[in-house]
Amino acid sequence: MKPSRLFYASMMTFWMVFLSMLALVYTYTPQGGLQLAGLVLFANTGLIEPALVAMTAIGFSATTQSVLLGLLGGFNLGAAGLVLFSMLFCVFGQEAEQRDARPLAEGAAACVAAAGAGAAIIAFAGGEAGVLVLLQLLALGGVALIAMAVGRSEVVDTPSRDEAAVGIDDVIADHAATHAAFSAQIAALSRREVQS
Repeated sequence: MKPSRLFYASMMTFWMVFLSMLALVYTYTPQGGLQLAGLVLFANTGLIEPALVAMTAIGFSATTQSVLLGLLGGFNLGAAGLVLFSMLFCVFGQEAEQRDARPLAEGAAACVAAAGAGAAIIAFAGGEAGVLVLLQLLALGGVALIAMAVGRSEVVDTPSRDEAAVGIDDVIADHAATHAAFSAQIAALSRREVQS
C-alpha cells in the first residue's frame, strides 16, 4: 500500500509544528516566557532547566548560554522551514519540485542532527541530561523518517505546459469557430430583414 499525499502532508505538518515548538522552548523559556494576548507561553523552565544547569556546570557565562540556546533553537527553526518546503514540494509540486523534496528533507534532518548533537554534548559534558535531549532525539528520528519517506515516494507525472497549452488552444479555436458561425447566422438574418 502506498501512502497518499495527504499522509505525507499531515506527517510533515506534525513534525514542522514539533520543531517550531522546540525552537520556541529554546528561545523563550530562558527569558521567562513569551507574552502573547495576555498569556505567558513557555514560562516554565522545567524542560530547559537541566541544560541551563549543565551549561553553568561547564562554566559558560549567561551570554554564552543565550547564544548556544539561540543556535539550538535556530537549527530547529531552520529544520522546520526545510520540512515546510519539502512538504510543499512533495505534495503540491510538479515533477522537478517533487524530486527536490528529498534534499530539503535531508537538510532538515542535518539541522536537527546538529541541534541534537549540540544538546547532547552540552548535557553530557555538564552531567545533566534532561527531557530536552530526549525531545531533540525524538525530533531527529521523526525528520529522518520524513527524509526516508520522501525518498521512497513516487513522483507524480504532471502534464507539461505544451500539452496544457494545446488543450487551451483547442478550446479557444472551438469557441472562435462557434462564434464565427453564430455571427454568420445573425448577418444572414439581418440581410433577409433588410431585403424584405
